[in-house]
Amino acid sequence: MNDLLLKEPDVLNPIRAVLLRFRRGAALGDIKKMYNLVWLEDLEMHLHRFLWRNTEEEKINEYNITRVNIGDRPAGCIAQLAMKEETAKLPLFDLHEEERRILEEDDYGDDILTSHNDLQKLDQNTEGLKEILKAGGFFLKPWVRSGQSRETIPGEQGVRTKTILMLPNQKRECDNKTLGVGYLVEEDKLYLMTSINFSKRKMKMRVDQNLLKEELRRRNPNPQTRRELLSQVASLYDQKAILVGKTFKEVGGKTLNQVTWDKPLSDKLREEAIQLFEEYTRLGQITFHRSLTCQLDWKTVGNNIL
Repeated sequence: MNDLLLKEPDVLNPIRAVLLRFRRGAALGDIKKMYNLVWLEDLEMHLHRFLWRNTEEEKINEYNITRVNIGDRPAGCIAQLAMKEETAKLPLFDLHEEERRILEEDDYGDDILTSHNDLQKLDQNTEGLKEILKAGGFFLKPWVRSGQSRETIPGEQGVRTKTILMLPNQKRECDNKTLGVGYLVEEDKLYLMTSINFSKRKMKMRVDQNLLKEELRRRNPNPQTRRELLSQVASLYDQKAILVGKTFKEVGGKTLNQVTWDKPLSDKLREEAIQLFEEYTRLGQITFHRSLTCQLDWKTVGNNIL
């Protein structure tokens, strides 16, 4: 079906601009299942037909998808236009100028990163955003506010509580992630999400704690293979590409097969890998304040002027 569809224009805001505006009191919003909240028209549903049965004994039935699917080539563009054009620009919301600006400029995909130096005004904006999005059938997860933990979620019988099994590397409740940057909500600090961990995965998460810098040389696999190296650096940038390129050259630069993937690295490349891993463990420990707002000592400023 995607062969019949044009690739959508890029309607996402520049990610750097969104992050910079976010660094002024801040609030994080996340739209629940954004793509699946947009209905397909009847003609589009016919292009989303499929056959299904639960068991081999059952009769095969014909179904069709009724909502925008993330696998559709123009899915991102459709969802963005449904939110920004078809919903936010309804005449009903003509007076919600700031909320409409936030939806236009301070979102990236299904994430909304908004901020305001006046926390009361920030509250008004978030409530206005909820109202606009609800009119279009979009619903937000509870807002995350700087200096606070995630809002409690009211249930039918008061506040809903959950029993959660925490894996060693699962984010704490006070931690969040936004556009690839870690966010310590209660401390109102950002951090780089870099870590090294050679343990097995369970539910796509490493089961043991991330390694500290002083543990790396002792617990780094020896011998170490290209497969193990790539599994650690796949989400990192710049230097990892150079190092992985060196490992390709070491085996002739040709397509790797089962044997070469699991062949140990040379001592020299293994040492470079350890040094790279140590650097990323140090980076993962750095935190910095989200807010860029200047705090001026007006008494000092006045004395300087006089």
